[in-house]
Amino acid sequence: MKHFLTFLVLAGMALGVSAQTLWRDAPMLASPAEIRALMPDARETSPSQRAADRSALLEIPSTPIADEDFAATFHFESERLQRIHLRAQPGTRERTQALLRALQTSLRARYGLPISTKARENAAPGTVDLKWAFRRMTVQLQMVDGATVELIYSANIPGRPAGL
Repeated sequence: MKHFLTFLVLAGMALGVSAQTLWRDAPMLASPAEIRALMPDARETSPSQRAADRSALLEIPSTPIADEDFAATFHFESERLQRIHLRAQPGTRERTQALLRALQTSLRARYGLPISTKARENAAPGTVDLKWAFRRMTVQLQMVDGATVELIYSANIPGRPAGL
């Protein structure tokens, strides 16, 4: 009986984990095929990009967020989605700052106050590095070079073995 109850608890936890989404309804631990079915504009990354980062299997080269074009890269471990990395280069300082404000406002409305602001040694003025934690994921908003805005959705759960 004890083993049966343990199984029910673990099964319930697993179902809850798989139901949580990262970005655009992409479920945590989804396979590349599931992401492609959910997002038909997703395509395989280039061989050079996969050589640089073996986890980057899919990408959407351009998707609009807050009136800017972002490139989205989907990172997998053991064929299961672990992270989505969004990157934009707005082109002007004013557009970059407006994008950061819009994203911060949206993230605060959805996830509350950020849990941390990393202090970087020798960081340039205006550097942004904020992190939110929500259920079993983190969301990180960064701007470190004054021109590139990055938004990273990460699952905070271990990947399940392939075939499960």
